[in-house]
Amino acid sequence: MFSKIKNFFKPMMRTIWVALAGQGIFLVSVITMSPLRMWKEPVVNYNLFYVPILALLAGAFFYRCCTAEKESTGYLYGYFSALFAWPLIGEVPSIPVDKGLITQFSSLNIKLLGGYFYVLAGWVLLKIMWRTGALKKSVCVFFLTFLCVWTFELYMDNYSSRVPIPLMPYIGHAVSIVFAIISLIILRVAKKTSSIEKKTVMGCLLYITFSLVLMGSGQWQTPSKFYIKYEAGHIDHEIQELQEEKAYLEELKRYMIMKGLATRDELEKPATAHEHEHEEKDATEHQ
Repeated sequence: MFSKIKNFFKPMMRTIWVALAGQGIFLVSVITMSPLRMWKEPVVNYNLFYVPILALLAGAFFYRCCTAEKESTGYLYGYFSALFAWPLIGEVPSIPVDKGLITQFSSLNIKLLGGYFYVLAGWVLLKIMWRTGALKKSVCVFFLTFLCVWTFELYMDNYSSRVPIPLMPYIGHAVSIVFAIISLIILRVAKKTSSIEKKTVMGCLLYITFSLVLMGSGQWQTPSKFYIKYEAGHIDHEIQELQEEKAYLEELKRYMIMKGLATRDELEKPATAHEHEHEEKDATEHQ
Protein backbone atom coordinates (compact mmCIF):
# COMPACT_ATOMS: atom_id res chain seq x y z
CA MET A 1 0.00 0.00 0.00
CA PHE A 2 2.76 2.42 0.99
CA SER A 3 4.77 1.55 -2.13
CA LYS A 4 1.75 2.23 -4.34
CA ILE A 5 1.26 5.67 -2.76
CA LYS A 6 4.99 6.35 -3.12
CA ASN A 7 4.98 5.35 -6.79
CA PHE A 8 1.90 7.48 -7.42
CA PHE A 9 3.51 10.62 -6.02
CA LYS A 10 7.07 9.93 -7.19
CA PRO A 11 6.71 11.61 -10.63
CA MET A 12 5.31 14.71 -8.91
CA MET A 13 7.79 14.97 -6.04
CA ARG A 14 10.01 17.62 -7.63
CA THR A 15 6.97 19.80 -8.27
CA ILE A 16 5.69 19.28 -4.73
CA TRP A 17 9.07 19.96 -3.11
CA VAL A 18 9.57 23.14 -5.13
CA ALA A 19 6.14 24.40 -4.00
CA LEU A 20 6.81 23.44 -0.36
CA ALA A 21 10.19 25.18 -0.49
CA GLY A 22 8.40 28.35 -1.57
CA GLN A 23 6.01 28.07 1.36
CA GLY A 24 8.98 27.61 3.69
CA ILE A 25 10.71 30.73 2.38
CA PHE A 26 7.44 32.66 2.73
CA LEU A 27 7.16 31.66 6.41
CA VAL A 28 10.79 32.62 7.00
CA SER A 29 10.23 36.03 5.37
CA VAL A 30 7.15 36.66 7.53
CA ILE A 31 9.12 35.83 10.69
CA THR A 32 12.18 37.84 9.69
CA MET A 33 10.10 40.90 8.73
CA SER A 34 8.15 40.91 12.00
CA PRO A 35 10.73 43.11 13.84
CA LEU A 36 9.91 45.90 11.36
CA ARG A 37 6.35 46.48 12.56
CA MET A 38 4.68 43.44 14.15
CA TRP A 39 6.62 43.44 17.40
CA LYS A 40 5.35 45.56 20.28
CA GLU A 41 8.64 47.46 20.15
CA PRO A 42 9.99 47.37 16.55
CA VAL A 43 13.77 47.04 16.32
CA VAL A 44 15.37 50.39 15.49
CA ASN A 45 17.40 50.35 12.24
CA TYR A 46 16.45 46.71 11.60
CA ASN A 47 15.68 47.61 7.98
CA LEU A 48 19.30 48.72 7.50
CA PHE A 49 20.44 45.15 8.26
CA TYR A 50 17.54 43.29 6.66
CA VAL A 51 17.65 44.97 3.23
CA PRO A 52 21.33 44.14 2.53
CA ILE A 53 20.71 40.50 3.53
CA LEU A 54 17.74 40.27 1.14
CA ALA A 55 19.74 42.00 -1.59
CA LEU A 56 22.65 39.59 -1.11
CA LEU A 57 20.41 36.51 -1.27
CA ALA A 58 18.34 37.72 -4.22
CA GLY A 59 21.45 38.91 -6.09
CA ALA A 60 23.43 35.72 -5.48
CA PHE A 61 20.58 33.47 -6.61
CA PHE A 62 19.92 35.67 -9.65
CA TYR A 63 23.59 35.56 -10.65
CA ARG A 64 23.54 31.76 -10.45
CA CYS A 65 20.26 31.77 -12.36
CA CYS A 66 21.96 33.65 -15.21
CA THR A 67 25.15 31.58 -15.22
CA ALA A 68 23.98 28.03 -14.42
CA GLU A 69 24.93 25.64 -17.20
CA LYS A 70 22.23 23.10 -16.33
CA GLU A 71 18.85 24.55 -17.27
CA SER A 72 16.85 22.83 -14.53
CA THR A 73 19.29 24.13 -11.91
CA GLY A 74 18.99 27.63 -13.37
CA TYR A 75 15.21 27.36 -13.02
CA LEU A 76 15.57 26.67 -9.30
CA TYR A 77 17.96 29.59 -8.82
CA GLY A 78 15.55 31.89 -10.68
CA TYR A 79 12.67 30.69 -8.50
CA PHE A 80 14.51 31.26 -5.21
CA SER A 81 15.87 34.60 -6.41
CA ALA A 82 12.33 35.83 -7.11
CA LEU A 83 11.12 34.68 -3.68
CA PHE A 84 13.78 36.83 -2.01
CA ALA A 85 13.41 39.66 -4.55
CA TRP A 86 9.75 40.17 -3.68
CA PRO A 87 10.29 41.26 -0.05
CA LEU A 88 13.32 43.26 -1.21
CA ILE A 89 11.42 45.14 -3.95
CA GLY A 90 7.75 44.77 -3.09
CA GLU A 91 7.60 44.79 0.70
CA VAL A 92 10.39 46.34 2.76
CA PRO A 93 11.10 49.58 0.79
CA SER A 94 7.57 50.93 1.31
CA ILE A 95 7.26 49.96 4.99
CA PRO A 96 7.58 53.10 7.14
CA VAL A 97 9.14 52.70 10.58
CA ASP A 98 8.84 55.11 13.51
CA LYS A 99 12.53 55.40 14.39
CA GLY A 100 15.91 54.95 12.74
CA LEU A 101 18.37 56.51 10.32
CA ILE A 102 16.12 55.63 7.37
CA THR A 103 12.44 55.45 8.25
CA GLN A 104 11.34 54.52 4.72
CA PHE A 105 13.36 53.63 1.64
CA SER A 106 10.63 54.43 -0.89
CA SER A 107 7.12 55.88 -0.83
CA LEU A 108 6.26 53.89 -3.96
CA ASN A 109 3.97 51.00 -3.01
CA ILE A 110 3.69 48.59 -5.95
CA LYS A 111 0.96 46.63 -4.15
CA LEU A 112 -1.64 49.36 -4.64
CA LEU A 113 -4.53 48.30 -6.87
CA GLY A 114 -3.39 50.64 -9.65
CA GLY A 115 -0.33 48.43 -10.04
CA TYR A 116 -2.46 45.97 -12.01
CA PHE A 117 -1.61 47.84 -15.23
CA TYR A 118 2.11 47.18 -14.83
CA VAL A 119 1.49 43.58 -13.80
CA LEU A 120 -0.53 42.99 -16.98
CA ALA A 121 2.21 44.63 -19.04
CA GLY A 122 4.76 42.39 -17.30
CA TRP A 123 2.79 39.23 -18.14
CA VAL A 124 2.49 40.23 -21.80
CA LEU A 125 6.20 41.06 -22.08
CA LEU A 126 7.15 37.81 -20.33
CA LYS A 127 5.01 35.81 -22.73
CA ILE A 128 6.70 37.44 -25.72
CA MET A 129 10.23 37.05 -24.35
CA TRP A 130 9.67 33.41 -23.36
CA ARG A 131 8.20 32.43 -26.73
CA THR A 132 10.83 34.29 -28.76
CA GLY A 133 13.78 33.22 -26.63
CA ALA A 134 14.82 36.83 -26.11
CA LEU A 135 15.71 35.98 -22.51
CA LYS A 136 17.33 32.91 -21.04
CA LYS A 137 14.58 30.57 -19.83
CA SER A 138 15.90 30.48 -16.28
CA VAL A 139 15.61 34.29 -16.17
CA CYS A 140 12.05 33.96 -17.48
CA VAL A 141 11.33 31.64 -14.53
CA PHE A 142 12.52 34.42 -12.23
CA PHE A 143 10.09 36.88 -13.79
CA LEU A 144 7.34 34.26 -13.87
CA THR A 145 7.64 33.70 -10.12
CA PHE A 146 7.95 37.40 -9.33
CA LEU A 147 4.87 38.26 -11.40
CA CYS A 148 2.92 35.40 -9.80
CA VAL A 149 3.71 36.74 -6.33
CA TRP A 150 2.96 40.31 -7.40
CA THR A 151 -0.42 39.28 -8.82
CA PHE A 152 -1.20 37.39 -5.60
CA GLU A 153 -0.20 40.35 -3.44
CA LEU A 154 -2.34 42.79 -5.44
CA TYR A 155 -5.45 40.94 -4.37
CA MET A 156 -4.27 40.11 -0.86
CA ASP A 157 -3.45 43.73 -0.02
CA ASN A 158 -6.62 45.21 -1.50
CA TYR A 159 -9.47 42.77 -0.95
CA SER A 160 -10.25 44.10 2.55
CA SER A 161 -10.88 47.61 1.24
CA ARG A 162 -12.40 46.70 -2.13
CA VAL A 163 -14.55 43.57 -1.75
CA PRO A 164 -17.95 44.09 -0.06
CA ILE A 165 -18.03 42.21 3.25
CA PRO A 166 -21.11 40.08 2.35
CA LEU A 167 -19.31 38.85 -0.81
CA MET A 168 -16.03 37.94 0.90
CA PRO A 169 -16.93 34.35 1.87
CA TYR A 170 -18.43 33.63 -1.56
CA ILE A 171 -15.44 35.01 -3.44
CA GLY A 172 -13.06 33.27 -1.02
CA HIS A 173 -14.77 29.91 -1.61
CA ALA A 174 -14.75 30.47 -5.37
CA VAL A 175 -11.02 31.28 -5.32
CA SER A 176 -10.19 28.19 -3.24
CA ILE A 177 -12.27 25.86 -5.45
CA VAL A 178 -10.96 27.23 -8.75
CA PHE A 179 -7.33 27.10 -7.68
CA ALA A 180 -7.73 23.68 -6.06
CA ILE A 181 -8.79 22.42 -9.48
CA ILE A 182 -5.88 24.25 -11.13
CA SER A 183 -3.51 22.72 -8.55
CA LEU A 184 -4.73 19.23 -9.44
CA ILE A 185 -4.22 19.99 -13.14
CA ILE A 186 -0.66 21.18 -12.39
CA LEU A 187 0.08 17.96 -10.49
CA ARG A 188 -1.33 15.92 -13.35
CA VAL A 189 0.89 17.74 -15.85
CA ALA A 190 3.89 17.15 -13.54
CA LYS A 191 3.01 13.46 -13.32
CA LYS A 192 2.73 13.03 -17.08
CA THR A 193 5.90 14.88 -18.10
CA SER A 194 9.44 13.53 -17.92
CA SER A 195 11.02 17.00 -18.25
CA ILE A 196 12.74 18.16 -15.06
CA GLU A 197 12.46 21.75 -16.27
CA LYS A 198 8.71 21.46 -16.76
CA LYS A 199 8.29 19.83 -13.36
CA THR A 200 10.18 22.77 -11.85
CA VAL A 201 7.98 25.35 -13.56
CA MET A 202 4.92 23.43 -12.39
CA GLY A 203 6.31 23.67 -8.85
CA CYS A 204 6.64 27.45 -9.18
CA LEU A 205 3.00 27.66 -10.24
CA LEU A 206 1.84 25.18 -7.59
CA TYR A 207 3.40 27.37 -4.90
CA ILE A 208 1.03 30.20 -5.89
CA THR A 209 -2.08 28.11 -6.57
CA PHE A 210 -1.71 26.26 -3.26
CA SER A 211 -1.32 29.61 -1.47
CA LEU A 212 -4.53 30.82 -3.12
CA VAL A 213 -6.36 27.70 -1.95
CA LEU A 214 -5.19 28.31 1.63
CA MET A 215 -6.05 32.02 1.59
CA GLY A 216 -9.39 31.58 -0.18
CA SER A 217 -10.54 28.96 2.32
CA GLY A 218 -9.26 30.93 5.32
CA GLN A 219 -8.19 34.55 5.62
CA TRP A 220 -10.11 35.88 2.61
CA GLN A 221 -13.45 34.87 4.13
CA THR A 222 -13.43 38.02 6.30
CA PRO A 223 -11.63 41.41 6.36
CA SER A 224 -7.94 41.11 7.20
CA LYS A 225 -6.91 42.14 10.71
CA PHE A 226 -3.34 42.51 9.44
CA TYR A 227 -4.46 45.01 6.79
CA ILE A 228 -6.46 47.08 9.26
CA LYS A 229 -3.66 47.18 11.81
CA TYR A 230 -0.53 47.52 9.66
CA GLU A 231 -1.41 48.50 6.09
CA ALA A 232 -4.38 50.87 6.55
CA GLY A 233 -2.63 52.38 9.56
CA HIS A 234 -0.27 54.22 7.20
CA ILE A 235 -3.09 56.10 5.43
CA ASP A 236 -3.02 58.98 7.96
CA HIS A 237 0.71 59.33 7.36
CA GLU A 238 0.16 59.41 3.58
CA ILE A 239 -2.58 62.04 3.97
CA GLN A 240 -0.28 64.19 6.09
CA GLU A 241 2.46 63.96 3.45
CA LEU A 242 0.02 64.98 0.71
CA GLN A 243 -1.18 67.93 2.79
CA GLU A 244 2.42 69.06 3.32
CA GLU A 245 3.09 68.74 -0.42
CA LYS A 246 -0.05 70.75 -1.21
CA ALA A 247 0.96 73.49 1.24
CA TYR A 248 4.42 73.68 -0.36
CA LEU A 249 2.90 73.92 -3.85
CA GLU A 250 0.71 76.79 -2.67
CA GLU A 251 3.82 78.49 -1.34
CA LEU A 252 5.56 78.01 -4.69
CA LYS A 253 2.53 79.44 -6.46
CA ARG A 254 2.56 82.60 -4.32
CA TYR A 255 6.32 83.00 -4.86
CA MET A 256 6.05 82.70 -8.65
CA ILE A 257 3.19 85.21 -8.79
CA MET A 258 5.06 87.66 -6.53
CA LYS A 259 8.25 87.41 -8.61
CA GLY A 260 6.39 87.75 -11.89
CA LEU A 261 7.39 84.28 -13.06
CA ALA A 262 3.75 83.43 -13.80
CA THR A 263 0.30 84.94 -13.50
CA ARG A 264 -2.49 83.56 -11.31
CA ASP A 265 -4.50 82.58 -14.41
CA GLU A 266 -1.57 80.52 -15.73
CA LEU A 267 -1.23 78.61 -12.48
CA GLU A 268 -4.90 78.08 -11.70
CA LYS A 269 -6.32 74.78 -12.89
CA PRO A 270 -9.24 75.29 -15.34
CA ALA A 271 -12.51 74.27 -13.73
CA THR A 272 -14.15 71.18 -15.19
CA ALA A 273 -17.82 71.00 -16.18
CA HIS A 274 -18.45 69.03 -12.96
CA GLU A 275 -16.84 71.78 -10.86
CA HIS A 276 -18.85 74.47 -12.68
CA GLU A 277 -22.03 72.56 -11.91
CA HIS A 278 -21.17 72.51 -8.21
CA GLU A 279 -20.33 76.21 -8.24
CA GLU A 280 -23.66 77.09 -9.90
CA LYS A 281 -25.51 74.88 -7.41
CA ASP A 282 -23.79 76.56 -4.45
CA ALA A 283 -24.58 80.00 -5.85
CA THR A 284 -28.26 79.09 -6.30
CA GLU A 285 -28.52 77.76 -2.78
CA HIS A 286 -26.84 80.89 -1.43
CA GLN A 287 -29.40 83.11 -3.17
